[in-house]
Amino acid sequence: EEVTLTKTPVKEQIICSVDLGINTDAVCTIMRADGTVLGRRFIDHPSEKDRMYRTLGRIRRSQREHGSAQTQGRWAYTKRLNTELGKKTAGAIVRYAEENHADVIVFEYLEMQGKISGKKKQKLHLWRKRDIQRRCEHQAHRKGMRISRICAWNTSRLAYDGSGAVTR
Repeated sequence: EEVTLTKTPVKEQIICSVDLGINTDAVCTIMRADGTVLGRRFIDHPSEKDRMYRTLGRIRRSQREHGSAQTQGRWAYTKRLNTELGKKTAGAIVRYAEENHADVIVFEYLEMQGKISGKKKQKLHLWRKRDIQRRCEHQAHRKGMRISRICAWNTSRLAYDGSGAVTR
């Protein structure tokens, strides 16, 4: 399928910046190239996440009582729930960008290296950041939008308009 991408000059482009999160699925901000914010949307699917975490709790309880041999079906169901959550998030991101006539969707380049340990280990393992970005890329290219990835360094710490550190 041949689709032509937008050829808008850089100074006139509308950008949809996406911050993928662990607790909130995504935060989309529509802005102009000069930094003017036009809109913001928090994308979250709490009922789907609750359903997934409930099945994870059932798996944990079952493995504690019976061992890991009897949980293949529940793991498969949880995996399908997680995949569906990624599809819904990606669709919502591209839909919001299309509603606001965005030319580019910008993601953080999220690469995790090393061993993950601690309380959030399972949450981080189930986080479908790369899958969401890949699905968004395919959907956006079909609609004529470009995709860009930027270094995640300081993106949450510094303000988007260049005024310095964010006070929380």
